[in-house]
Amino acid sequence: MSQICIHLLRRHGITTKLCNVCTKAILDPTVFDRYHGRNCTDPRPQVRRIVGVRQQWKELYTSLRRTIDVTAVEAFQDSLSHAVNTGLSSASDAENATSLSRTTDTLSGEEIRNLDLNHSSRADCASTEIVCQCSSSIGASTNSAGRHALVGLAARLPSAWEEVQDKLPDSYKWDIEYVTTHSDGGAASGCWTCMPLEDCEPEQIPLTIAEAPVVLPVDHQWPPIGGVHPPPDPRPSAPIDCWNELPMDTIRDLFLTFEGSLGFYVLISGLLQIIVSETFDTTWASSHLPHKYGGLKVCYITNTMEPTMLQSNVATTPRTGVSSQTQTSRLMSASKQARSAQTLQLNDFIEARVSSTSRERFAGRIGLKVEKDGQPFLVMSSHVITEAILSKSFFGLNRDPMKRLQEDWNKHTEIWAGNAKIGTIAKSFDQDAEYYPTGFNHDVTLIRPNATASFADVKSPIGDLGWLCRDGWSSLRQQPSAIRILGPTETDRAAKCIKCNTNSEAIIVGEGIFFNQTSSAGAKPARNHDLSTWKRFVSRAVLYRVNPDFNPPNGYSGIALYADGTREDGTQGPGIVGFQSFVQKSDHPQKFNMPEGPHLERRLKEGRVAFYGAFQVPDELRRGYNIL
Repeated sequence: MSQICIHLLRRHGITTKLCNVCTKAILDPTVFDRYHGRNCTDPRPQVRRIVGVRQQWKELYTSLRRTIDVTAVEAFQDSLSHAVNTGLSSASDAENATSLSRTTDTLSGEEIRNLDLNHSSRADCASTEIVCQCSSSIGASTNSAGRHALVGLAARLPSAWEEVQDKLPDSYKWDIEYVTTHSDGGAASGCWTCMPLEDCEPEQIPLTIAEAPVVLPVDHQWPPIGGVHPPPDPRPSAPIDCWNELPMDTIRDLFLTFEGSLGFYVLISGLLQIIVSETFDTTWASSHLPHKYGGLKVCYITNTMEPTMLQSNVATTPRTGVSSQTQTSRLMSASKQARSAQTLQLNDFIEARVSSTSRERFAGRIGLKVEKDGQPFLVMSSHVITEAILSKSFFGLNRDPMKRLQEDWNKHTEIWAGNAKIGTIAKSFDQDAEYYPTGFNHDVTLIRPNATASFADVKSPIGDLGWLCRDGWSSLRQQPSAIRILGPTETDRAAKCIKCNTNSEAIIVGEGIFFNQTSSAGAKPARNHDLSTWKRFVSRAVLYRVNPDFNPPNGYSGIALYADGTREDGTQGPGIVGFQSFVQKSDHPQKFNMPEGPHLERRLKEGRVAFYGAFQVPDELRRGYNIL
């Protein structure tokens, strides 16, 4: 029997090391529907292949029981569990695995190899080792080598960066270069900038190479196309330090120079990516506007940032990342009763529904629980609520959606979590919100839980967690330490893993600045306002790459990010940086040598993630609310 186990796994090119919870969910057909949707929602394709192996075993289960007694079946499951957890990786291991079974196999190795299992071809399933990333798996690898490559070659930078490049994988070796940029501290700072043409997933590109961060910019053209005798750099003697926060006078000058822009990304690679609308005349701008500004290279990109909420036509449930009528959603439905009694936890889904009977849901995550004067509140993304309100229809007619945003949001939407209405909107820090991202200053809303909501387990897993102060937020790009995603709280619930519970790391790659507070300008032209007023015109966001990445990137709005630094109370320690709000695709999905088919269609549709963004935490939240 154990040979069947090894055969199934090896035919899919898989050697695995999983925790007991995940193993049980994969192996035992009688409890899979009850456990898998709740305990292991890891979206990695390798794990999905293991689930496919488990499904094949489930199909063989009934027929095998006709010829093998129950004791043999139980023994097989024991040996299969051992095989999965020890990770058999060679043919000799597979042959020797027979001795693990407590009974004699009834099928020979040749008969097993001749079984028609309707498996995927070996070409489609490359051999790989899976390490369970459940928090319940003690000592599981964090795959640090995959996130931080060639650490031992840090001394070779910057003088011999080509030697470091030569040791990188061919999939992106020739699409990456090392760049140095100006720093106000005097010494030049360096990083890698990568625009891969090969079909490599974002997680294949490390966060750092030789201890230098790797930046994936939005696809662009530089120098800008059509630029004929552009004006010179207006700040040749005052270079901009892209590793520091931009002062407000520089921000104002940038928006006045590149008039009509919606915002810009200042990347640590020395690139200034100006965000423009599709109607913006980039050809004219290439000839009449500078190609460099304060030493930064200027390029133009269209506005393609997307909020990371999850929109669906069916209800989402805690600890899941799928919301369509697929096999996975049916498994969720099968275990709905078991989950309904659970209390809410950090990173569970929180929904904005137009009404209790509506099938349209807009979902994010419970990012944090805070309190003020003894009253607890849950933190969620404002755009999850506003998108629900803007989608609300009246008898098929969408009646003045913008006016509804100016009214009490509780009149037009309900807040749900764990398949129950959990509370009301107490305060939003984005009262001028319109269509995202216009009017969003922080993308943070506080929910007052009702008396029946089970939210006692929504608490920080870090006991000494505070708020990163304003200066600490500004200096994030200068810190070598990574920012992290706030994970689950309790070991027994940690087994119900979601992607943001996998000890993900993130690195800061720049700052996003958006001219999206247009209502603050009034009738007076923006250029006629002073700097104190300009502070109300713009919103700032920290830009970061994540590894392991979110797959897909939608469904994670509101998750909290934290880093070590100076906190609001003046102490040093872990502090909240912000809450995830948007994803920026690289807009470079083309793969010219890819064969036509579903993979190419998906790549053209989804593109590649360049980075994510989280707006600044509101001053009122940092100074007046305590983290629970």
